[in-house]
Amino acid sequence: LPVVPGGFVETTEDAQALIRHIGLPALVKAVGGGGGRGMKLIREPSEIEGTVALAMAEADAAFGDARVYIERFVEHGRHIEVQLLGDGRNVIHLGDRDCSIQRRYQKLVEEAPAPNLDPQLQNHLRQAAVSYGESLAYRGLGTVEFLVDVTDGEFWFLEMNARIQVEHPVTEAVTGLDLVAEQIAVAEGRPMRLRQHDIRFEGHAIEFRVNAEDPAHDFRPSPGKVMSAVFPAGEGMRVDTHIEADATVPPFYDSMLAKVIVHDDTRAATIDEAERALANCHLEGVATNLAVHRALLSDPQFRAGGVPTSWFPEFLRQQVVSHNTRHFAAYEAAQYR
Repeated sequence: LPVVPGGFVETTEDAQALIRHIGLPALVKAVGGGGGRGMKLIREPSEIEGTVALAMAEADAAFGDARVYIERFVEHGRHIEVQLLGDGRNVIHLGDRDCSIQRRYQKLVEEAPAPNLDPQLQNHLRQAAVSYGESLAYRGLGTVEFLVDVTDGEFWFLEMNARIQVEHPVTEAVTGLDLVAEQIAVAEGRPMRLRQHDIRFEGHAIEFRVNAEDPAHDFRPSPGKVMSAVFPAGEGMRVDTHIEADATVPPFYDSMLAKVIVHDDTRAATIDEAERALANCHLEGVATNLAVHRALLSDPQFRAGGVPTSWFPEFLRQQVVSHNTRHFAAYEAAQYR
C-alpha cells in the first residue's frame, strides 16, 4: 500500500530531523490512539518544537503513550475508507465510505458510497484494501482508511481500524447486511458465509453525528440534562441513540448523543430526505450541532459531493462571517418557533 512519507518520533530532536526530510506542512499523530487527540498541524519550522511537545503531552494524557507519528500533510485530500470483512482465510470488501466532513479531525458526516469518485480509482481503493486484509489473514470487521489527493487522484494508506466503527450503519444501509452479526459470527470461528459476488450495493446513505456541543460558542461541550428528545422515524430513516428525556449528558466522555442515518435510491434523494429527518430531530436541555447539519444540507458544494477535508472548516468560517457567531443558535431556535 502507498504510505504518506513519515515516521515515528520520540523526541523533538527526532521530529526536527524527520521534518527536514519529508518537508512541511506536516501532521503529528498520537501512536496510541485516534479521535483527533494529540493530532497537530505544523506549517512553519518555528512551530515544530512546541507543537510536537504539546502533541506528546496530549497523547500521554489520553492514551498513556507519548509517542507520536509525523507524516507529510496533504492539503486537499478526501478521507475515503473501505469496509472489510474476513474470517482468517477469505477477505471481502463491503464498499467504501466518504468521511471528509470533519471538524478538528473528528468525523461529523459519513456517507456510502463515496460520491463523485472515479470508478477506476474506486476499484483500486477497494482492491488495495482487500489485498492488505489478505496479507494479514484478517479475521473480523476492519476499516482501511485512505487519503485521496483530489488534485491528481493519488491515494495514500492512513491506517486500519481493526474494529467496527461509528459510521458502519451507512454500509449496512447500502448492503442490507447486519455488520455486527457478521462480526460476531467470524469471532465465534464460523467460516464467512459471504463471497464478494454476494455483495450488492443499493442506493445511497448518509449518517449525521448529533453531538452535545454549542456551535454558537466555538463548539464547546454542552453537558447537562436532556429535557426532551424527539427523533425522526420513517422509511429509510434510522436513529442509533441512548438518549431519552431526563437522560444526563456527563462532561467526561465523547459528546455524541445520536446518529441519524438516512437511505434512499440516489444521493440527491437522500439529502432531501435528510432535510426532513433533521427537521424532525430536536433535543432540549443541551446545545447540539443539529443546526450545523441543517445548514450543511443546503450548501451547493456539499450537495454536489466530493469535497475535501479542508472544505468543512472553511464552510463553518463562512457561516460565522455571514451570520455572526450567533447564527447557528438563531437557526436552531427558528426551527421550533
